[in-house]
Amino acid sequence: MSFMRRSAGGAAAAALAAAAIAGCGGSDSSSSTAAAGAKSASGAAAPKVSDAQLQATVDAALRSHDIKASSLPPLMRDALARAAQTLTPAQLDKAFECWKATSCTIGDGPVTLGHADPFGGNTWRQFTKMNVILQALTHREVGKYIYTDANYDLATYQANLRTMIAKGAKAIVTINEFGQAANAAYAAAQRQGVKISTYVGAMEDAPANSYTTRVQYDLCESGTAMAETVKKVTSSNGPVAFLGGLPAFPSDIKMKGCIDKAGVSVAFSSATNYTAAGTQKAASALIASGKPVKAILYTYANTVPSIVNAYRKAGKDVPPIITSTQSNATACQREEHPYPLYFSNSANWAARVSVDAAVQALDGQTVPKAVIFPLPFSAATSADCDTAKPAEYPGQTLVPDALADKMLAGK
Repeated sequence: MSFMRRSAGGAAAAALAAAAIAGCGGSDSSSSTAAAGAKSASGAAAPKVSDAQLQATVDAALRSHDIKASSLPPLMRDALARAAQTLTPAQLDKAFECWKATSCTIGDGPVTLGHADPFGGNTWRQFTKMNVILQALTHREVGKYIYTDANYDLATYQANLRTMIAKGAKAIVTINEFGQAANAAYAAAQRQGVKISTYVGAMEDAPANSYTTRVQYDLCESGTAMAETVKKVTSSNGPVAFLGGLPAFPSDIKMKGCIDKAGVSVAFSSATNYTAAGTQKAASALIASGKPVKAILYTYANTVPSIVNAYRKAGKDVPPIITSTQSNATACQREEHPYPLYFSNSANWAARVSVDAAVQALDGQTVPKAVIFPLPFSAATSADCDTAKPAEYPGQTLVPDALADKMLAGK
């Protein structure tokens, strides 16, 4: 899956191959240490929010009204309780100041929080950065924030980790998009007492000593959720088309297998390289094949418009499309040319859980090795299209609207 891709214009194939795809879950415990309102290891009160406030935040994060807060992993529930708090205007001003910088002072706490981004150059990344900062502001232990962008270069990424550690970062959050190549650097950091917590990127095969907590969704469960959505939307078991990233991508192979196990047959599959041109080529090949698929399953929302364009050019109705992540361009195209569209959520909020895990672990709390979160799919609505926002805007991100507008305006 592709929450972290560069843009619809296309990441290079080499970068895609190196990137770890989000969400092949494992069987690690997802238990946490503190429910909302309990004490943290430092003695500070954890956030107290009403059940209704928490549930509203869960609904917004997951883009669903079907998942109860009580069913979530406790650490995730705690993180979303923190996200439900209303920050002061001064805190929001501080968050914006930090977001524009590569380092800033958040408070007077002893913890320096590092945010090592393999790539920071798109809207999803920038809203993820803001989520990290906003969550850090809820921890009085955090005094300083450091951000780095490796621009998809492994050597730079490794050097950035060493630099932020040298500057005192003992809690670090990151996506692992370099796979096994990054694990040695993580393990070296952890040997120095640093707590590494990853979000979204797959880490289930990483050595246990290379990270403190991984926060991700389960790829197979996501495939199953796609299959169940097909059954609900089409009242059938397919057949469907499955569009993925690179040819023979292991994540795509696993996901297709789980879709099949869920009872939905895949009659056509193709790689797209997650580019507009590649997606249009795959959609055109699907149309030319003449296979009467009941739905199209795709792992990247940003280039879905290319599928729609191919169908409209061929004079054919667009079948239901079920896609991971969100895209403002895709939502707005659906408004102009309606068809059944189903999104997951943007998952920017997952970085907040990683912040909590790293900070709490540094405080001496026992945190789970894995927090595996659900990734439901739900129908796109008119509210998903915001013509005042850019094409790559990733939808609901748990960033307050006024702050999001300020970010997008760049001032």
